[in-house]
Amino acid sequence: MSERRVNSILAADFGSVHTRALLFDRVDGAYRMVGKGAGRTSLGAPRDDAQAGLDSILEEMSELTGRRLVDEAGRVITPEQGDGIGVDYFLTTTSAGQAMRAVLVGLYPQLSIAAARRAIAPFYIDVVAEVHLEDGLGARGRLNRIVHSRPQLIVVTGGADGGAGTVLLEMLTLVREALSLMPQGSKAAVFYAGNSSLAASVREMLSQRVEVFIAPNMRQDGVETLAPAQAVLASAFDGLRRRSKGFQRTAAMTDSGIKPTARGVETMTAFMARALGGDVLTIDIGSARSMLSLGRKGTVHSAIRNDIGLGHSAGSALELIGENEIARWLPFHPRKGELAEYCRNKGLRPASAPLDMRERYIEYALLRAGIRLVSGDLGQLDPSRLRLVIAAGATLSGAGPGALDMLLLADALELEGAVQVKADPLGALPALGTLASVEPTAVVQLVNGKVLEDLGTLVRVSGRAEAGASAVQVKATRDKGDVIERDVSAGDVWHLPIATARTVDLSIQARRGLSIGGKRRLRLTLSGGRGGLLVDARLGAPANARTMTERAVNMLRWYAAAAGQEKPVAIPESWLADPDLA
Repeated sequence: MSERRVNSILAADFGSVHTRALLFDRVDGAYRMVGKGAGRTSLGAPRDDAQAGLDSILEEMSELTGRRLVDEAGRVITPEQGDGIGVDYFLTTTSAGQAMRAVLVGLYPQLSIAAARRAIAPFYIDVVAEVHLEDGLGARGRLNRIVHSRPQLIVVTGGADGGAGTVLLEMLTLVREALSLMPQGSKAAVFYAGNSSLAASVREMLSQRVEVFIAPNMRQDGVETLAPAQAVLASAFDGLRRRSKGFQRTAAMTDSGIKPTARGVETMTAFMARALGGDVLTIDIGSARSMLSLGRKGTVHSAIRNDIGLGHSAGSALELIGENEIARWLPFHPRKGELAEYCRNKGLRPASAPLDMRERYIEYALLRAGIRLVSGDLGQLDPSRLRLVIAAGATLSGAGPGALDMLLLADALELEGAVQVKADPLGALPALGTLASVEPTAVVQLVNGKVLEDLGTLVRVSGRAEAGASAVQVKATRDKGDVIERDVSAGDVWHLPIATARTVDLSIQARRGLSIGGKRRLRLTLSGGRGGLLVDARLGAPANARTMTERAVNMLRWYAAAAGQEKPVAIPESWLADPDLA
């Protein structure tokens, strides 16, 4: 970017259902959020213009903040004028639109193909096929696989810089032949990030036929190095979005280019992991797609599913997860076709909220099961090492009981020990991650300024104990000086509200045979938040219920405790009857 001073920043994120806008500015020498707005995304029929939805959001923000953001022609005013009109920088991110279909072409699945999968993870690319030396196919079989997969992008990787390139050239020849067999107007673009000494040959072989993107090798000096290749992918993503009808107006105004939402989330996950010196997991469950991003020791790995979501993709999520896996998280037997009907309705009306308590439990069950499925794709997740979980997406970061959100996360991720939980109710992560390369000081100050919400702390007990027996003894000393002591029984959860801006000194001791992250004693100073403190001493009870009545009684009791209700909500007897036996 230019070296102009950046004081004010407007960030817009276009999701599948909602568009969010945030306004940041310097206040008393530090960056703060000074305005926000949200509305329905206007991509797709009937208007297919992302800016149309943003226009109404910015109009409302201008009224609320008293700051004029757009000119008479509807363009965002940049840079900021001397009288406080406009902003210095306009950045845009998006997760909306169909994922791009891609075929990965490489040498070995454990190296080049695996590196390619990690590199493309935050760019909403669906891998529909792989071609490599261990795929068991001959040349004709590989050719058929590429052509019949109907890719929009072919990603080619493999080889060492300066090394022998004969085998990779054979693969590239195969790609060229496949492209010649594709219909005119439906030919895939090619992204090459292999042996750099072959880059000129790649251009010569393919650039006359299709658009070719050349990036540095994903493996340099024997080490996987993805950042340079991802920078080229980001440029390609921006170019493709700019050419689409829905982003033409926005593309003419944005200073950042149109960046993938997931890329910003990845950047912030890595940032938080470096700041804390431990593992950080970000969970973003959206309407159309879901993402888990794990930051560890300066690296970040993500799993993104374009077919798992709580709205647009609810139907495919149900098919992939399976009704039995979702039903195990319900306090009732679902009626025949009930889950399919719920998911079908969510697909048609993704912004709709559950109509009743029964639908709310189905949404919670789908959320749990969806997170578990995506976490399996992540591979490297070790719940015992997590220091922080960041919850994004409307279901997990809304205004509901924060302790209940932590309870759902404990089930979905099988968390262990003491874990801090933050939420992103503003949808700020994509903006912050994109802003990191523009004004890193702003990111640090905004995070310190609580643009992310301190949801609370989950303390999860591990081991075995008889239900009802003492599991842990808790002593909580508030900053006002009052002391709360509690003996939490095995099979129970206990919620202690902690007001925002307040702290609690926590001392907790587990009985013999039980532990908290491998320790019997734990001392912590906790900050307040919407979820406060949640002590989870269920010890496997969710999976061990012998009857539906036992499961329902337990679940409603736990939900009531987490939600701060004095006693559970009663459910109809009809919920407990097996519909197959009725």
